[in-house]
Amino acid sequence: MLSIESILTEMKRPLPYQGGAELWRDPHIAGEMLKAHLSPDTDAASYMPDRIRSICDSLPARMGLTASARVVDLGCGPGFYCHHLAKQGFTMTGMDWSENSIRYAETLCAGQNVAFRMGSYLEPFAQEEFGGALLISQDYGVLSPKHRKTLLHNIHEALGHGGTFALDVPSRTAFDTLRQSAVPAWEAADKGFWRPHPYMMLTETHFYPDISASCNLYAVLDDKATIYRIWQTYFTPDSISGELREGGFDEIAISANLMGEPWAEESPVLGIVCRKA
Repeated sequence: MLSIESILTEMKRPLPYQGGAELWRDPHIAGEMLKAHLSPDTDAASYMPDRIRSICDSLPARMGLTASARVVDLGCGPGFYCHHLAKQGFTMTGMDWSENSIRYAETLCAGQNVAFRMGSYLEPFAQEEFGGALLISQDYGVLSPKHRKTLLHNIHEALGHGGTFALDVPSRTAFDTLRQSAVPAWEAADKGFWRPHPYMMLTETHFYPDISASCNLYAVLDDKATIYRIWQTYFTPDSISGELREGGFDEIAISANLMGEPWAEESPVLGIVCRKA
């Protein structure tokens, strides 16, 4: 039975990077997440189509990828980047934790030089050498510092000599903007993103200025209370460069996004291209 006391206890400020209920493997949420990826009107899951095309048109040259290079897209979602880059002649591998996304991606990329794997990039994935690795849509900052180190190690191991890695992360400016605008909220629905049946949801964002992180906390109430905690870490050019150097990368180039637009202090995103040292 639900109790206000237990809900309030769960809604308290969590410890840094404290986990919550499993989000990405819930069958209903996974289906709703795929819908969000496929929506052309929002950047909430995948970037919108024009931005995806712009990234795919400009990023390979800045990564120094040669024709037919092997490229792995980590957290590939429904396969948009694999689809566009395979059309440019690259040999693509997509990896994602979501079975729904992988199934859609396999259909989208049918007949192309693309292979997909369902699994976690926090596990070693260097079955072959790659010339390039992608981690797009600000997924890097969702991970704890420990898991970020694991990921960088796995990418370093998977890249061949001179291989390049491209990622984007939210900036400290984005942290400050969110901190000024975030307010607790609630919603009630007959069905929706979180459940296929009636539920209520309480939302609150907690901020951690000392580690440049935030936690979006979602309490979903139906016949029980389920707590989801989604973390994001925000970076400066110096902080992301430091982590990448510790992970074995150099020649770090920072832009305002993965389209390569010039970086400025007010930029909400950092687009990074770096090379295996």
